Amino acid sequence: MKSYQHILVPIDGSDHSKQALQHAIDIARITGGTITLLSVANMADIINQFGQMENTSELTMDEMTASAQANSTGILKQFAAMVPDSIPVQSIFELSAPEAAILEEQKSQSADLICMGRGGSQPLKNFLLGSVSTYVVTHAPCPILLARDEKKGPYQHILVPIDGSKSSLQALQQAEVLAKGDGASLTLLYVASVSDSLHDTAVPDTMKPHKLQELAEHMKNKGQNAFLRCKEQLTSEVPLQCLYRIGSPGPVILQTAAASDTDLIVMGSRGLGRIQSVLLGSVGRYVSSHSGLPVLIIR
Repeated sequence: MKSYQHILVPIDGSDHSKQALQHAIDIARITGGTITLLSVANMADIINQFGQMENTSELTMDEMTASAQANSTGILKQFAAMVPDSIPVQSIFELSAPEAAILEEQKSQSADLICMGRGGSQPLKNFLLGSVSTYVVTHAPCPILLARDEKKGPYQHILVPIDGSKSSLQALQQAEVLAKGDGASLTLLYVASVSDSLHDTAVPDTMKPHKLQELAEHMKNKGQNAFLRCKEQLTSEVPLQCLYRIGSPGPVILQTAAASDTDLIVMGSRGLGRIQSVLLGSVGRYVSSHSGLPVLIIR
């Protein structure tokens, strides 16, 4: 299976974008993919700066744009030099709204993965779930890796939250590619939510105390079925463990990641909860907002 043959990395010269590039390099090494570096000069920032200047007689809009392009060119050269010679890399400069430029280049380059930093100076200056990243994560048709800290080597332990949905199976498929390439282990995590189970029509009436055991068995059976579906999908021998937990999915995912030395969380963008939410629904929003680890979102 060919995965991540063309990786788009928006950069701004910050440590956050360097972290994103580190992940892109490792993934490109595993998949044989190429990397496109994208530096965007925020048109709105340039216009605002121009409008606030009292004396513009010696500094025209063209000069400001040329200055922004020169700065971006220097950053692009610096980042391109970080990419090993074995990985094809190209650099692109755009004068645009950052979110629009990222999505347009993803489409133009047929990128099948976007690696973004948590935040930076420009154009990705907002917190991860600020305007640019939220827009890209919500609208991009391809997977997105949100980098969090410095990558210190190959992936060693990948956590995959599952619920038996098609989306979580797709996440497992991509996690397997990375685990096999880096020699990492996989942990499948199924978090049974009591509140969700209480709204499941298959659950017996739990208002009666003697029915609580039936509810527990019902949740456990759903988890075991999800594990079976995942195991049937795996195509290679990778170290694997399955964890069943009961609780609130978001906090349990982060607690499990912290306790197991996880260095990457791979999760689907849709699940089987009562509300068929997109990534920025309750669980995805919580994990993306609170995780100190990189999160790869599959769609």
